[in-house]
Amino acid sequence: MPEADVVIEIFGEGKTDVGRSEKTAPRAAGVVPIIVHTLCGRPEQMRVKRRGVPFLQQRETGKGLWQKVRFAGRQARANRSHAVVFVVDSEGDLKGKRAALVKGREAATSKLPMAIGVAHPCIEAWLLADAMAIRRGMGLDRTPAVPDNPEALPAPCRNNAKRVLVKAAGSTKKELSAAQKDDIARAMNNMQLARDRCPAGFAPFADEVEQKIRPLF
Repeated sequence: MPEADVVIEIFGEGKTDVGRSEKTAPRAAGVVPIIVHTLCGRPEQMRVKRRGVPFLQQRETGKGLWQKVRFAGRQARANRSHAVVFVVDSEGDLKGKRAALVKGREAATSKLPMAIGVAHPCIEAWLLADAMAIRRGMGLDRTPAVPDNPEALPAPCRNNAKRVLVKAAGSTKKELSAAQKDDIARAMNNMQLARDRCPAGFAPFADEVEQKIRPLF
């Protein structure tokens, strides 16, 4: 008998982070769902509901980030999902964003497991941590040069980490597509490398996923 599906509601700031569809689906798209799937040992029974932070803003007008996190926990419980993952970009405010996520989780009445993370300065830094994944994901002939410390790239990330990733990927476009970023994320097999190169953002997030989400499988 196949094991029952485990539904994770994953919140992020755009299609690159979480993918497009809000319907329950396999973990096939979105950098964060793909990385969570890998950190959990790539279980077949994982299913994802993708949620954008703007989706929460429609319901929590004028609310701060911590209140959106609290609402996410309540919503997931009402949906009878099994867990929540909530990731935002730091955009230079790593300490403040992390404090807001922690406060929101502590304020949530839901007891569902919730893993929180802050990509510093943005999600593209996590992809830049693994040069071999960029090579495999983009089908390059050579391993590209990447920064030793992707988290040192300055914010706002739209002018920096995204462009560095484009250059590493050998693209002539202004930004890689969401599908190309997904391909790189799928090729990330060495999570320890990402931990080592992104100790401020990725490492704590990976710990949260392995401690709070992986046990569900």
